[in-house]
Amino acid sequence: MGIGRREFIRLTSIALAGFAVSPLQAVVTNNNVYINKKLGILFHKPTKWGFISVKDFGKLKEEQIFANHFDLTKQEVFNDLEDPIVIATKYFKNNNENVGVFSPTITLNIQRKSELEHLKYESFEELIYWSEMGLKEILKEFTVLKRHDPYTLAGSKFYEFDSEYLFEHVEISEPLKVELKTLRTEHNGLYYDFNCHQCSAQNQTADREFQQFIESIKLI
Repeated sequence: MGIGRREFIRLTSIALAGFAVSPLQAVVTNNNVYINKKLGILFHKPTKWGFISVKDFGKLKEEQIFANHFDLTKQEVFNDLEDPIVIATKYFKNNNENVGVFSPTITLNIQRKSELEHLKYESFEELIYWSEMGLKEILKEFTVLKRHDPYTLAGSKFYEFDSEYLFEHVEISEPLKVELKTLRTEHNGLYYDFNCHQCSAQNQTADREFQQFIESIKLI
């Protein structure tokens, strides 16, 4: 259902107060806010974090080591994962101090419902289940730890679960256990997939930042 167009425009105006934006500009980032007028979504990233480009994310993904139970090519694995439309991360500057450090990160993936009709699933809950099965084949030692009761956020029904997986990267000497909080919702013919990654093993956690981000989500 969402918050309604009038309320979305009001919140957008507040977020962009004093910031010159072309009326034709569909995607806007202003300090800590991300606004996608075409998709009707607004949220705030954690303070002092940065947005990074999908191109930069692609490089990071190239250097990550994935599980591969079906002997897929790396490109086939990437096709299954797909690229997010926006990424916010704690250590967004490329410098030597951040080499080998896991950066707490928020990503958002969006897929049109019509693009998945060929899968013949019966409900959004079933689609979530099959998505989890897919992650088990790609992310090493992926395990769901907790499933939260569905709740309403920004006028939409959200499904949230906590999981963990083993993160391996060419710049990290030893595999790291990483915690992942995932929120999924179906809205206006789109599937929204919010993912919050952190790493307790390196003391790189962001529970408070993740909660503030979640509470800021608005869907039109």
